[in-house]
Amino acid sequence: MRKWQRVGLATALAVATAGSVTVAGGAADAQSNTNLATQPASPNSRYETATVAANKRVVLRFMQDVLNGHHGDHAVRYFTPGMSWHGGTVGTVTGSDNVAGLMTGVVTAIPDLHTEVQDIFGQNNEVVVRLVVTGTQQGPLLGIPASGRPVRWDAIDLYHLEGGKISEEWAGEDFVAFLNDTGTYKAPWIP
Repeated sequence: MRKWQRVGLATALAVATAGSVTVAGGAADAQSNTNLATQPASPNSRYETATVAANKRVVLRFMQDVLNGHHGDHAVRYFTPGMSWHGGTVGTVTGSDNVAGLMTGVVTAIPDLHTEVQDIFGQNNEVVVRLVVTGTQQGPLLGIPASGRPVRWDAIDLYHLEGGKISEEWAGEDFVAFLNDTGTYKAPWIP
């Protein structure tokens, strides 16, 4: 693993385990990955182990099917039975059926939800994804009533996999951006 990858992984781990929120800056340098399931695991795949490459493919398929495909009910296919989703101040959800219910709630509330992967890398049984999430909030989410407004936030998610399935996710989401976009809260630093 290259030094920049180790630094990035350490940063993502620190953000994810601290449950901190990344404050959205200017426009993202987004590249559209419209079909994540068919994208190569990364430009550096030849330097990865087969396990890391396979784990990245699982995470990308999960994102494409469940989030971009809006199939919350498919989420359980990608999870171990004891799956745990750690959302920082939002809380922790445990059990594959419960986490699948959370995913269903997200894609139901934001039926046009779309994730764009900005970076993805892995080490051993962990995969880190930096992404931009967009959509329109049409239903209640996190106790916020449907706003009908477009939403956009940045995220860094860390996935731990066991036996080719996701066993844990630490979701570092920019919820301040979500609150701003829904009209729920305006942080003083947001123009």
